[in-house]
Amino acid sequence: MADVIHDSSTPIQGRSIVPAFLRDQRILSIIGQLIFAFVLVYLISALWGSVLTSLNSKNLTPNLTFLSNRAGFDIGESPAWYSSNSNYGDAFRVGLTNSLRVISVGLVLTTIVGVLAGIFLLSSNWLLRNVTRGAVELLRNTPILIQLIFWYAIVITSLPDFRTPLTLLPEGRFAFPLRWVIELAVVAFLWFSYLAKYKNGSPRRYFWVAALAGAVIAVEAGFLLVAGTYGSGALGNMGFVIYAVISILLIALAYTQIKNVLRWRALGLTVGQFAGGLLFYFGVIPNTGFPLDIVPTIFISRRGFAFPEFHATARFAGWLAFVAVGISLALILWIYLGRLTEQTGRAYPRARYTLLAVVIFAVVGWFAVGIQPQPTTIPVTKDDQTVFLSLDDAREQGLLTPADEQYYSPSPILYVLPVQRVNAAGIVSGYVTGTQVSPEYIALLVGLVIYTAAFIAEIVRAGILAVPKGQIEASRALGFTTSQTLWMIILPQAMRVIIPPLASQYLNLAKNSSLAIAIAFADVVTITTTIMNQSGQSVSGITLIMLTYLTISLIIAFFTNLANRRFQLVTR
Repeated sequence: MADVIHDSSTPIQGRSIVPAFLRDQRILSIIGQLIFAFVLVYLISALWGSVLTSLNSKNLTPNLTFLSNRAGFDIGESPAWYSSNSNYGDAFRVGLTNSLRVISVGLVLTTIVGVLAGIFLLSSNWLLRNVTRGAVELLRNTPILIQLIFWYAIVITSLPDFRTPLTLLPEGRFAFPLRWVIELAVVAFLWFSYLAKYKNGSPRRYFWVAALAGAVIAVEAGFLLVAGTYGSGALGNMGFVIYAVISILLIALAYTQIKNVLRWRALGLTVGQFAGGLLFYFGVIPNTGFPLDIVPTIFISRRGFAFPEFHATARFAGWLAFVAVGISLALILWIYLGRLTEQTGRAYPRARYTLLAVVIFAVVGWFAVGIQPQPTTIPVTKDDQTVFLSLDDAREQGLLTPADEQYYSPSPILYVLPVQRVNAAGIVSGYVTGTQVSPEYIALLVGLVIYTAAFIAEIVRAGILAVPKGQIEASRALGFTTSQTLWMIILPQAMRVIIPPLASQYLNLAKNSSLAIAIAFADVVTITTTIMNQSGQSVSGITLIMLTYLTISLIIAFFTNLANRRFQLVTR
């Protein structure tokens, strides 16, 4: 048989001339991605080169050296160290700080409001549920920009002038009634020593709770409506006889005509109001009070809000040590009582005991550091001379500086109320002390919180509904209260559904804060826009803004992902 000779350049029948690695789908996918990336980089490089050429021709080459130039403009929402002589870098730092103030406070408040609104959407109370539903639908379907303008241009401008602001609390001397202290002490004593022993839903508990409420209402109504009959005690008074007869009839009707659980509530309420009326009529409850001087704590006006200031004094560290001991003891109690519950099956009020431990050590520490002796005389500056005066005399003469007040204060925390500044003409021109918040900040914060909370409310509602109803029925069968079922059964399981979309709403709040430019709040976007208009560095300014919000978003996403991994269901 003759040998068959094949030409090496001729393909063998059934074998492709394409190399094997080029027929691999994975290789082809990688090659395609590399080509796409190369083309994309080339186009971006060409576009960036064109932009640079255009900017170089105008002497506006992108750089960051312009941040060292003088700013030349003031910022309304700025710290004391900033002025128009500061540079652009300082101005950008002020804007970044203002944005972080809004975002950080907004994340906390919107979480609280959103969770509460989500729970209210599932409330059994018809009015509460539907009012919350209407508010959520209105807020979710209205643009955030319109809401910000509403809060700033309508709500804030409707506030009074700063010369005559709204004040909380009212100024003046008032008498704090001694009966309030007695009522609170009696209610607390009976609750913790007697009523807490009864199971929730038992007739005795219903009766005594309603009786206490009825007695307090009767006493307060007596002082408010018929204070002239207090302590008269005349048994023959026709008004007293009528009141006694009507009260006895109400008690009899409540006992005979009302059935089931309502009987014990109605009976307790009628008995309590009769007992309270007797205490008032015979003057058993005292009518004296403690004199209390009240000064305004918060000023609200179109110029903004003024709040008290809190400063740590020289004794703060000692008081903080007591608080740390209380917290450590509370943690030990929490773990110990939890183990007792696991071993015995008996439920212990861990939250009550741990909170009590922290409060006791905090109060004891407050008084302990306050009784430390103070110097008899201190050096102060008077008429440009250093003189030695007693601490009380120096304080009365107003010679103590804020630093001196913090150093010599007997309290661990110095509470400084806002004080209005009055000029020579007797007109209010501002505030001497206190933390002042601009109306733009308030409008932006309220708008962002309420808008974002509406979406979080729907997320929380969906998360709660995702929990199987059998879990809730089982908790009720085990005797859990509504609050215990919510915090121990529903929310821990609902968090697996809530956290992923909740993270998106957090990111939306952070990015929506850039709309502050619409109400002239000095955030990072507003200030950077001013810098770009003055320096012409638009590309650098926009890049700084994008990197700022990218960094904030990545930080929020990092922590929300940690929380998501903490609550996610672990399976094999």
